[in-house]
Amino acid sequence: MPKFFCDYCDVYLTHDSMSVRKAHNSGRNHLRNVVDYYQQIGHEKAQSVIDSITSSYAAEGQSSSNPMLGQNPGVAPPPPFAFPGGMPPPGFPPM
Repeated sequence: MPKFFCDYCDVYLTHDSMSVRKAHNSGRNHLRNVVDYYQQIGHEKAQSVIDSITSSYAAEGQSSSNPMLGQNPGVAPPPPFAFPGGMPPPGFPPM
């Protein structure tokens, strides 16, 4: 598993897991490095970078489909099939 490299802090994180990334990204030093980075590049360039990031996320969100969203909300799923022998599964009323 590859290590995660933070461009703002110029460090590799020891483990590439979501919890380690969240902890790093919410840390004081990381937040200070992000602010310093965007102050260095200037307001117009920073807004351009932010716009490109948000547009890529928007395009990514539109192209990916979630199979759970295809279901009609508010419609109950069909009842499960009965077990062999005619007995319903535990927790379901007899038919």
